[in-house]
Amino acid sequence: MDNEKQNVHDGWDEYATKRIYQNRGKIGVWRSLGYGVFSFFSISMQGLVGAWLMFFYTTFAGLSAGQGATIFLIGRVADAVVSLVMGNISDNVYKYKLGRKFGRRHLFILAAAPSVLVAITLWVAGMNFWYYLITYVIVTVLMSTLQIPWETLPNEMTKNFNNRTKMSTMQMVLAGLGGMLTQFIPAQLFKYFPKTSPEPYILMQAAFSIVTFFLIIVTYNSTWEHFVTKDEAKKMEAEALEENDGQKASLKSVLKNYFSTFKIKTFRLHMGIYLSSYFAATMFTTVFVYYIVYVLGKTTSLSGLLQSLSIVSIPVTIIAGFAITKISYRTLDLFGFSLILVSCFGWTFIALAKPAAEMVWLIIFMIFWEIGLYILYFAPWNAFPFIPDLDTLVTGRNRAGLFASVMTFVNQISVGVAGVVAGYLLDFANFRESASGAVVQPQSAINMIIFIVSGGVGIMILLAIFFVSRFHLSKKTFTVLSAELVRLQKGGSMKDVDPQTKAVCEDLTGVKYDSIEFWKKNDDPQDGAQQ
Repeated sequence: MDNEKQNVHDGWDEYATKRIYQNRGKIGVWRSLGYGVFSFFSISMQGLVGAWLMFFYTTFAGLSAGQGATIFLIGRVADAVVSLVMGNISDNVYKYKLGRKFGRRHLFILAAAPSVLVAITLWVAGMNFWYYLITYVIVTVLMSTLQIPWETLPNEMTKNFNNRTKMSTMQMVLAGLGGMLTQFIPAQLFKYFPKTSPEPYILMQAAFSIVTFFLIIVTYNSTWEHFVTKDEAKKMEAEALEENDGQKASLKSVLKNYFSTFKIKTFRLHMGIYLSSYFAATMFTTVFVYYIVYVLGKTTSLSGLLQSLSIVSIPVTIIAGFAITKISYRTLDLFGFSLILVSCFGWTFIALAKPAAEMVWLIIFMIFWEIGLYILYFAPWNAFPFIPDLDTLVTGRNRAGLFASVMTFVNQISVGVAGVVAGYLLDFANFRESASGAVVQPQSAINMIIFIVSGGVGIMILLAIFFVSRFHLSKKTFTVLSAELVRLQKGGSMKDVDPQTKAVCEDLTGVKYDSIEFWKKNDDPQDGAQQ
């Protein structure tokens, strides 16, 4: 009885029974919905930014495209650096009472709720360069810092391929809905304000931020994570020391840890696909409103309405979620990228040929773009939860947070550089900025806009196709690897591996099966006895 009283308030085991650590049964549609609504956090923080902020800077803030691009670059670099260490912080915050009490993942999810309101500061017109730089850096850093722990939840909540697919599919459905709303709502607001008014921008951000505040609370109460026990903590500490030759973690060892993620072949290819495709998507999103306003001479409202065709993302994502259990990521990606290439041709065709049924052609090519885009978004985020398991086979450790950090780091660098490239290309082409509304652009700027939405995007998609053609992760191959991992975790001998299983594991990890050291303890009776 005395022992029980001591353990109740020991600062460790007393938190094991908290709701955030309890598996609450079947992961169905509602559970997946509760997990997925957190995606509105990134939509509120960056969805509006990607579609409208550069245009806002050059039209209502008096900044040049180059200044806007510089803000994007500095913000993304700062964000990338913070993101790189965030996964490691999340993975290890269980060492502190605060992390055990609120969860090493849920602590940051809870902090995201009030943080989303900060994004409103981005849309204040008439401020100077430094104001816009500081507010952008703060918002982007907050977004990735608080989102990375959430990205690891599917890995902690279930090992089942279909359950993880269900969660990521719901996430992408909701992200698609949010993406559509970031276009449709501004398009409606623009109708009620003059072209020279910056008010609709801050109003749309306020609406998204307030709604997202409550959605984050839903995620916090709908999900759970793994509780790190004392024994597990001791084991992880021992493994960390062994990995660092008995020394405590240093900057060198931390960096080595990050680079070690690229030892996994599938992750390297995944990052190649992710970087190049997101680079293409960012360039398009940054410049499309310019294409509509300056190349075609239409309104910002039309740009918003066309991009609100992203509503097709809902059926596309649902179909993709079903399809990925039947076909490979490679097949799905190649289909989506092909549609994007068709749309790239379309933007040049409309700009140069000026067809009579211009609106019809815009809708057709926009639907092709949106279908391809949401396959582009769906595939990497659906594949990601399975990649840490490939690493576990090689290292014996669960480093999901580390992989999430590296993925986010690559994303921020890619998106940041894409924005910079787009901005400086516009500056190079003599694009004219304004502080009071749209201005007439020189032909050189118009030509550059056409090149970016067609040639620039197309080149990066072709690069993505190069990587995806070598990507072999699928439900079939993951099921084989997962079964082998479970067998080894239960003490199975590496010598008993099936040759076909061995080949699949080596293909996905890029590591020779016989060179993996961690599981060789299963073949050593003395080590097994000590375990």
